[in-house]
Amino acid sequence: MNGCSDMELIMEMYDGADTNLHNDTIESEQPPSYYEGKALHILKQLKDETNYFHFLNTIINDYSKLSVEHKDQIKKKMNIEPKVVIKEKVIYEKKKKKNLKPKLNNY
Repeated sequence: MNGCSDMELIMEMYDGADTNLHNDTIESEQPPSYYEGKALHILKQLKDETNYFHFLNTIINDYSKLSVEHKDQIKKKMNIEPKVVIKEKVIYEKKKKKNLKPKLNNY
């Protein structure tokens, strides 16, 4: 990431303390539908593209910790395809020069 936001710095200062700002706790060991519902609830509250960008930018901080399968699912959902680089190599064939001078027989 390119530095920290002000909110990240404030949250680091309160490391170990109760940093729940909105009284909306997310329970552990719930079925996937529970987390999808929480995400949809948050998504409905984001009214414009700028807010959505900042929210998404914060959420993807731990993307590198995901398994390869989960990363692939996210890439597929976001229509991120691997870059295909096509390199063409042009080969020019040099014409052989014929020696137009007669050869001398030196015996």
